[in-house]
Amino acid sequence: MGVLTPVRKGHMAGQGSWEEQYRALRMTPADAAALVRDGDTIVMTSSANWPYAIDNALAQRLRAIGGHIELDALFAPLDTALLAAENVDLVSYNANFFAGERKLLPHGNIRFVPTHLSATGAWMASRNPRVAVITCSAPDENGWMSRSLWGAQVHRRVLEQAETVIVEVNDQLPSFASDGEAHMMLHVSEVDGIVENSRPPAENPPVPADETDRRIAGYIADLVPDGACVQFGLGGLANAVGECLADAGKKDLGIQSEVLSNCVVTLMEKGVINNSRKQTCPGRSVGAYFVGDKALWDFARDNPVFSFKEIDWVNDPRNIARNDRVVSVNNAMEIDLTGQVNAESVGPRQYSGTGGQLEWVLGAQWSREGKSIIALRSSYRDSQGELHSKIVPQLAPGSIVTTPRTCVQYVVTEFGVADLRYKSTLERAKALIAIAHPDFREELSHSALL
Repeated sequence: MGVLTPVRKGHMAGQGSWEEQYRALRMTPADAAALVRDGDTIVMTSSANWPYAIDNALAQRLRAIGGHIELDALFAPLDTALLAAENVDLVSYNANFFAGERKLLPHGNIRFVPTHLSATGAWMASRNPRVAVITCSAPDENGWMSRSLWGAQVHRRVLEQAETVIVEVNDQLPSFASDGEAHMMLHVSEVDGIVENSRPPAENPPVPADETDRRIAGYIADLVPDGACVQFGLGGLANAVGECLADAGKKDLGIQSEVLSNCVVTLMEKGVINNSRKQTCPGRSVGAYFVGDKALWDFARDNPVFSFKEIDWVNDPRNIARNDRVVSVNNAMEIDLTGQVNAESVGPRQYSGTGGQLEWVLGAQWSREGKSIIALRSSYRDSQGELHSKIVPQLAPGSIVTTPRTCVQYVVTEFGVADLRYKSTLERAKALIAIAHPDFREELSHSALL
């Protein structure tokens, strides 16, 4: 790792060695919770980086004093104490991406903030949080702590802005290589309090691919040239794409992706991904989140062929486009016959979030010889078993347009590929109907007056 320099001045900065500072900064979860005042806005890292010890202590303190805070985060785990039903009157929660949060919506204190994923840091900073609570790995021999699996959710600019930064050090969190611009390390001298905890981080085991995933992935793999820099997300489709890229004998692929998952390990071990032709961070796999299980963490832990960076750097379309032949793959919930993509809502009900989809659609198309792909199954069955098309004449009333039709290039289902770029609305409708489920093609054609 290159030479890093601490920026923020923590409570014990300059007072002895980092080891001495660490010992002086240690406190109990109750002591850390006492640093939060009634009326504060606080930010927290989430998912596998959720600070459980402080979360529990803060919930107890708020119940004791009858206080209220604003909590800004995303991907909050369902077993968080702060968002438990009994604490609804104590916490107002804002998130710019829903996962487990959608199950908590009936509580009435959950709010959605529409932003691109790269703007997470700017959004949190705009709320002027007085306190930041994050979870890090144990410090290395130089006192640097990795912000680890989900640390990119609280940007360094937010940490530098906050009056108080509290770190829950979890010795079971893996450390990842990170240096240079937009690095993901935090020095002991930059924090104001440390709570020690030892808790196995939540794993996200790979989702098995099914036959539909493999058919979609096969079409996607055909669009990926040797030397491409790829981006894809999570789930069975991502794993199927990885399998197809390996089986197809692709060579010299690179990767820059907001999420690095287990399928990346397989592609790197087989030499399919070696990052040898990338223009930025050559030789290194770049990501902002490590989402997978212990096999991924063990492979990536302190591995210098990875470069862990802030989400606003990874997802900046200008940075994405600096690499040639970028191929981005993103999922959709539905798409209408003009090419409008909804990837985040069920009608007006927020289901997930805008995420980084449009950022990757733009960045890939700005890249020299780049391609952006929207992938979706052609149909789904509802709870009664009735089949519905995901390619629709118009999006359902209230649906969110995640990616506008003007930006959509390739659309892939298990029935083929539609290239929509620079096509007329009539040509787009015909192309999309051709890859729709056969049971709905006649109906869609009638809707489009074909």
